[in-house]
Amino acid sequence: MRMSVWIAACGALAIWSLFAWIGHSLLDWTSEWAAVNADAVSSVPAIVETVSWAFRSLGNASEIIVVIVWALGAILIIGVAGLANRFLAKRNAKFRDLKTWKG
Repeated sequence: MRMSVWIAACGALAIWSLFAWIGHSLLDWTSEWAAVNADAVSSVPAIVETVSWAFRSLGNASEIIVVIVWALGAILIIGVAGLANRFLAKRNAKFRDLKTWKG
């Protein structure tokens, strides 16, 4: 039972990593698209340059945010698996004590 908790945690971590990767790709693509199409905001070159720079900076910041959110989620998944493992270990120890009880 304890091994299945860790297998489930690895599966959840893989799915969480897939969601983080998709989110990173989506944020990267949308910020790049917005930076390339910044000329739709204004025809003044200085404003277009500033808007393009802002969207590219937002894309770079979003990478860091995705990594931080992924790490927090991974810590949570591993922590919950560890707590479940500890709970199951205590429960199994009590069951073993009852089997060897000579009353």
